[in-house]
Amino acid sequence: MDDKIIYKSKSSFKSIWQEYRIYENRLEFDTLAGLMIIPFEQISSISVSESEIKGLLKGDLHLKDFKPALKLDWANFVEHVVLDKNTGKIKRLLFTPDDPQLFKTVLEKALNMFHQIK
Repeated sequence: MDDKIIYKSKSSFKSIWQEYRIYENRLEFDTLAGLMIIPFEQISSISVSESEIKGLLKGDLHLKDFKPALKLDWANFVEHVVLDKNTGKIKRLLFTPDDPQLFKTVLEKALNMFHQIK
């Protein structure tokens, strides 16, 4: 059960050829720096954000709720996912799956199922 991939983002230039996967109980980021695993228990919120550049052109500096973040790919330049964690040294991750909105939707459903089972 724990090894069933629910969603796998296709690697692309936007993600620097990295792969992002959703399982039934965790996220896995296969990055240039190695495999990063985030158990669902650590996720506090997920959202989709526009490119930082697009925001700057509109005068939005993205300072509301600012937290330092680890950017796994070209997240500053394209629409991306913002993942907040409630534990660990790194509390916010920015990354660019092939379809950020679909990734968020699938992850929210998986999180709901996970919390219903627990």
